[in-house]
Parts: sequence; C-alpha cells; structure tokens
Amino acid sequence: MSKSCHYCLNDHTVRNMHIYADGRCNYCHAFESRESQLHDYRKLEKLFMQRINAVKGKYDFDAAVGISGGKDSTYVLYKLVNDYGLKVKAFTIDNGFLSAEARKNIEKTIKEFHVEHEFITFDPELLRKVYRYSMKKWLVPCIACSYIGYATMINYTAKINAGLCVHGRGLDQMMRYYDKDTFSILVDEGLKNYEDTDIVSLYNKILESINQKLGRGMRASVEEMLFKDVKRDDFREFVAYFLYHPYDKNEVIKFLEQNTSWRVKAAEKEHYDCEIHNAAKYIYQCAEGRPHSLPELSVQIRNHQITKQEARVILDNQTYTEEPTKELNRLCDYVGLSKRALLTKAKIYRRLPK
Repeated sequence: MSKSCHYCLNDHTVRNMHIYADGRCNYCHAFESRESQLHDYRKLEKLFMQRINAVKGKYDFDAAVGISGGKDSTYVLYKLVNDYGLKVKAFTIDNGFLSAEARKNIEKTIKEFHVEHEFITFDPELLRKVYRYSMKKWLVPCIACSYIGYATMINYTAKINAGLCVHGRGLDQMMRYYDKDTFSILVDEGLKNYEDTDIVSLYNKILESINQKLGRGMRASVEEMLFKDVKRDDFREFVAYFLYHPYDKNEVIKFLEQNTSWRVKAAEKEHYDCEIHNAAKYIYQCAEGRPHSLPELSVQIRNHQITKQEARVILDNQTYTEEPTKELNRLCDYVGLSKRALLTKAKIYRRLPK
C-alpha cells in the first residue's frame, strides 16, 4: 500500500498519518469534513462578531493580543483596533530569543496603533528548564514555545481582565494535524455559535491533555510559571482571527507595508522574529527527513491556495543543505545539551516508524 497521499504532500514522515482506499490521507479527509464551514466567510464573520459583541465594553479590555513583531500578529492587532474598534492590550512573550528587528517593530507599531503593551518575562532558570525538557523529550524547542505561548495567553487574559484573547495563527498551522492534535478542539469550538461553547470544559480538556505529556515535576514547574493569575475556571475564549477571515501571506505583508510602519529587512519574513528558528527547522529536518513545513503546505493544497507542484518547489527551497551552525550552537549552549548528541538522536528518530 502507498505511504504517500495522492492529493497532498503528506507521506510516511508525517505522524499519525494513514492512507484511505481512495489514496488520500486521513488529514485530507479531516479537512474535507470542515471545508464548507472554513470557506463560508459570511457565516464565519457572524461567528466572529458574536464573540466580539459578547465581550465588547464589559471588561477592562475587550481583547488581549499576543504579538511577536511578525506579520500575522501585527496585522491582527491593526484589524482589531482599527476595523473592529476594540480596546486592546498587547503583550509579547520574551523568551530570550526575540530578534532585535522584531522588538523594534513591536515598539513602533504599538505606539502607532495607540495600544497598551507589556513584555512578559519569566524566571530565567525555570524557562531554561522548560526548554531543556522540550529538547530532551521532543528534540526541538518549539513545543516548549507552543505550551508557554498558549498557557501565557490563557493566564494573561484573565490577569488583565480582558474579554477574550485573539491570536494570529494561520489556518495551515491550525489544520496541519487536525483531528489528531491536542488543539483541534479549538477549531471545533470556534466554529460553533458563541452561546454553544463551553469555555471551562474546553480549557480543562486542553490542559489535561497537555499535562499528560509532561512529567510530574515539569508539570508543577510550568504551572508555577504560567498559571499564577488564573482563578479557578476563570477562562476567556481563545479566538483564532484567521479561522474567521481569509488569509494570504503576500496580501498581509503588502497591507502592513502600505498602512503601517512595520518593515522587515530580513529576506525571511516568516519567522524573522525568532533568533533560533533556523536551528529548530534544521533539527526537524534531521529527525523527519524533510522540511517541517510539509504538513502546512499540504493544508494550503487542500485549501486551494497552491498546487501540489508549487508546494514541491517551496519545499525544495526550504531544504537545508548545510547546518545553521551559529543558531544551533546558541540553542544547545542555552539548554546545556551536546549538539552532536542531539543531531545523532534526531537521525535515530528518523528511522523510527511514525
């Protein structure tokens, strides 16, 4: 039986993937089950406005928005303030890897958009412990970033008494492992009418699922670091802006360059805000045998944004032909792990069945 999807790019390197009799993978089938909803922007705008109207003017802030200085979060912040007229407080998670260029863009745009903003920092040793755990267990720092990001948003929104938290993850990120990912239920709940959502139950399920992946000691450390301000069951909805609005990367960049002071000198505008992103991508490539972006490109194929042939060209251009030594050394030095041992482990993982 084929180990590659006949429709998208997914193959045997993608975790939890299997092929159906029609030659398409389970992720293609899962996307298809939601496709009509994901493209009904008239209905999606109504769902988004239900969430806006439910909180507007009822809290100290209508929304909390996490911004990294990247294009997507900056765009979302602009839209919420200027198009939806929300009272927003922005925040940035400072994990020590935020690029100087991103920091500069943050400082410029929050002043330009007239919003309050706060850099969120953590105990350095506790932060290092979380990243080391992520590297030892999953080989990459990105899972630590993901957990810290989600948990901080949940905590911070309650801390400042904002009605909801809005983030700028794209549909390709949200749907790359849809139906198998811990956060798939955020998509499911987000596509419901606001009055039908059960926020407390939703977050308790997510947090329990995450806690099961963490060791007992790490779980206690993370809760100490990230949930200091959330009172029992004091959850606010976590809203994905691009679940309800069309997304085109080039259009977002064009809009920001025409309407704001946001600028990026770096050739790579996708993740210029993270100074160790190249290291993480390289480790993923060593462990998976291909660029980590493959599942996201597959979502873009399903969503009719690019053809399969175009996706293959993008994938080839994202393949590392040499090691990003500077970034790798910095990451390994930070977490106190041997680069040689880490890359050896990644290559062993590559041979394991997914």
